[in-house]
Amino acid sequence: MKIRDLLHPLSAVRAFEAVARLRSISAAAKDLGVTQPAISQQVKKLEIHLGIKLVERVSNTIRLSSEGEKLALSLHSAFGIMREGMEAAMSQGEVTVAVLGTFAQRWLIPRLPDLQERYPDVDLRLITRSKIEDLNQGGVDLIIKPEQRDQALKSASFLMGDEARIVMSPDLQKRKPVVSVADLEGHFLIKVDEVPRDQDWARWFAEASLDSLEPRGWHVFSNSSHALEAAVAGVGVAIGHWPMVMDATRSGRLVCPIDIVINQGVGYHIYEGASTTGNPHVSLVKDWLFSQVIQD
Repeated sequence: MKIRDLLHPLSAVRAFEAVARLRSISAAAKDLGVTQPAISQQVKKLEIHLGIKLVERVSNTIRLSSEGEKLALSLHSAFGIMREGMEAAMSQGEVTVAVLGTFAQRWLIPRLPDLQERYPDVDLRLITRSKIEDLNQGGVDLIIKPEQRDQALKSASFLMGDEARIVMSPDLQKRKPVVSVADLEGHFLIKVDEVPRDQDWARWFAEASLDSLEPRGWHVFSNSSHALEAAVAGVGVAIGHWPMVMDATRSGRLVCPIDIVINQGVGYHIYEGASTTGNPHVSLVKDWLFSQVIQD
């Protein structure tokens, strides 16, 4: 059989595959966006072309002949391979990145217009989680997470450090200045009640060589993003991890009154997922992330 003989009935083959898959001419017509008579005509054309009966009508339903069942089995496999190939080709521009919610809101999302401008063919799919352990999942191209630099796997790429300082609104600093550690006793302190951020103030006090400090009071939040918004609003003094507050300090929405830094060897690292092989857009996004850190 010549190639042109195979190509001639392709539309009829497509129609029959839909009928066999859905076991209904009306459903096949809806699936392909054509009329029922058009489907019936195409199936009849294929039967004439092959010289065999493929579909039999039984009352108000249809039934495949034995030859039709055999052909349908082969076509299901062939069309499945075609669909997988098309989906793979279409997904080459999609890059899935998993990050913590606060990191996404405070650092990554504000920089995405630059990614869109540089690489308009990249379709970014952003997955955010509240816990570090929830970032490790299948189907992800890049994972960005904070961890100890000496504990990061060899497969990780260091992105940026995670130093932390105290931050507050400029209005609050103007009304009740903080120029020394002792000044914090007149302020409400903002705390995040979530591991590992729940230990931030204890680490900062240790870095400041404080045995104890009695602030005016505490405001406790369940995540870092809300805590930082409270600091911007002038609710109190918070611990700000640099990737999450760098934009706010540059814009003047937050200030760092005391230069006592928590730096315990933690940094943000990038891991590539197992499914990234063959997708050049993943490398583009990864290089872009490094370029943003250099600009910062």
